[in-house]
Amino acid sequence: KRSFIKSSIYDIFLKMTVNEKNKWNFHPKLPVGFYPLFDWPPSPMKWIKFIWNYWLQKSDRTILLLISLFAYFFLFPPMEEMSKIEFDWISLIVLRNYFLILVVAGGLHWWFFMRQGQGDQFKYDTRTRNNQSKIFTFNNNVYDNMFWTLVFGVPIWVFFEVILLWSFGSGRIEIFYFNDGWIWFCLLFPLLQIWQSFHFYCYHRLIHIPFLYKIAHSVHHRNVNPGPWSGYSMHPIEQTIYISSLLIHLVVPSHPLHILYHLYWLVLGTISTHAGYEKIWVKEKNLLTVGSFFHHLHHRYFNCNYGNPEIPFDRWFGSYHDGTEEATNKLKNKLI
Repeated sequence: KRSFIKSSIYDIFLKMTVNEKNKWNFHPKLPVGFYPLFDWPPSPMKWIKFIWNYWLQKSDRTILLLISLFAYFFLFPPMEEMSKIEFDWISLIVLRNYFLILVVAGGLHWWFFMRQGQGDQFKYDTRTRNNQSKIFTFNNNVYDNMFWTLVFGVPIWVFFEVILLWSFGSGRIEIFYFNDGWIWFCLLFPLLQIWQSFHFYCYHRLIHIPFLYKIAHSVHHRNVNPGPWSGYSMHPIEQTIYISSLLIHLVVPSHPLHILYHLYWLVLGTISTHAGYEKIWVKEKNLLTVGSFFHHLHHRYFNCNYGNPEIPFDRWFGSYHDGTEEATNKLKNKLI
């Protein structure tokens, strides 16, 4: 006999799969898979191709790295000022972070959903978004996501950033400079993404436990058909756990630039991957690939794809949905 929660998920699942209009408007080539970093046997050629496509050409990773460099060189308090917790330098960080999230989340929302800049081109799910419902704060989907993001999310982001930068400025953490070892300095950027994927999968599986889901994670899962503002829209409990992957810098030799990149990958990156579109398509050209169909599947089917494509945890632990009809049927049978 199914539990109440499992039964409810199953009922929702059936409604979503039996209705013909719920089929995808667009999806990338299926089956959607994982990055080749953990393929066995290892394939150096696939690694090189992955590095070329994701790190040495225009991608969300390179864009976030450029934003990190700009913030570090032009919008970063002097290190000596950060030796003490003071309003002046903290206020700069607050203003910078609110500006970035308004530009990224607000800009993507404006292009995709307000201006309808590319219509339904490369949009995963064209179902009408449930914008007005009592499930949402203020009875509005967008206001709900903005509320949880701006009222709780950004202050939690600022808190973690301030603590780490103060630790660097006060000498409690030694700064690892480029001249101390350029190989490690550069290698840490992609390694941080692997660490974040490990951290995300572990806490994400945990927060799907019914009790934790009810008190925290359910806020994020109000978004069955995500948009940009839903990416960082989480309960403060989840936002704190999510950002806590940053604490790795307390033990791993790093530089403030790594802190900025790690944070922008966590916050701005999750806004991008929840965009609901695969690409920003302007004048029949791909300006930038943004969405993550892998994670979009998790929002639709709930108990699959808990991790990221960096590490194939979902394949290893049996929660992998590759986007195909066979995977959907398999998932449905598990819920019966």
